Amino acid sequence: MSELTADTAVVAEALALATARKTRIEKAVLRVFTVHPRSGDAFVATWVPLPERGVRRALMWYVGQDRSSAVAVVERAVEAAGDDPDRRADAALAAAHTYYARRYHRARNTRRAGGRVRPADPHSRADAHGLATFAAAVVLGVQEFAADGVMEALGQSFGSPGNGLVSAQAFTEMEAIATQAECSGDQLVLPGGGLTADKARRLRETDYDTLCTVRHVLAVLVESSLPLRLASRARLQDPALRHIEQVRAGNPRVRHYLDCADFISRRPPADAWEELILLLISICTTPEKLEAFQGDVTALDPALDEIHALGQRAVARLAPAAGEGTA
Repeated sequence: MSELTADTAVVAEALALATARKTRIEKAVLRVFTVHPRSGDAFVATWVPLPERGVRRALMWYVGQDRSSAVAVVERAVEAAGDDPDRRADAALAAAHTYYARRYHRARNTRRAGGRVRPADPHSRADAHGLATFAAAVVLGVQEFAADGVMEALGQSFGSPGNGLVSAQAFTEMEAIATQAECSGDQLVLPGGGLTADKARRLRETDYDTLCTVRHVLAVLVESSLPLRLASRARLQDPALRHIEQVRAGNPRVRHYLDCADFISRRPPADAWEELILLLISICTTPEKLEAFQGDVTALDPALDEIHALGQRAVARLAPAAGEGTA
């Protein structure tokens, strides 16, 4: 009988910890893939050498059963509506608006209570309306709605300065493409649509090393979030901090990644894995995001190498103030 390798023993231990509460094996694999199995109250990146086959199977399972995205909700509503085009359009819009209305109200209540909301949560009723129209158009196609109406609604979210992942110039170009496509009768495919079938196909096509690299970089950003918060609170005047803030201000995608990382870092490790997996899937199944990802995050270097030292200096500066407050 062959003996277990060291890696096999590590994986077995990690999965045993993750499934202690009768968690589905796919969830356990994804948690171990993203978060250290012995994480306590704070997020710690994983080191477990999981086999590719198991991770891919878990990711495909997650995409197939996803109930968190608006597009997935709209897809199910459209499928249940049958073949009638009008019923399908009505079902798509109703499901999308219900989804984002709930998220808006939940986020508004969380903000009023002083809590942190997900970066993708609607910040206004107009934002929720725009996101809902976008989700319905992703599933049924812009041709099912007036292109100018879709772009106008979408502009309330993605086209607003500081709110989305699309620059003002890129949004203007997208409006022109939409108008031209409608006039010529061509079908417009919205960027980053996220249809379930497309996600599954793109995940299958994504190299495993790429999946692991994106996971690793996102984990680094999450682990960097607490030191960055402390440095900001301590009002440190540091070149690394200034560099990160400059990149953040100049690149909407980096700002989004840092905001997501900050949100994930505040979640209990038992929940943080899912938020990280959602972000990982979004990047790896959206060609324009994946293509730009390396350049986006590389722009943060070498400042990220200084993050933990930055956090230590922030703690040292904040400690006396904390002691005075309790004296």
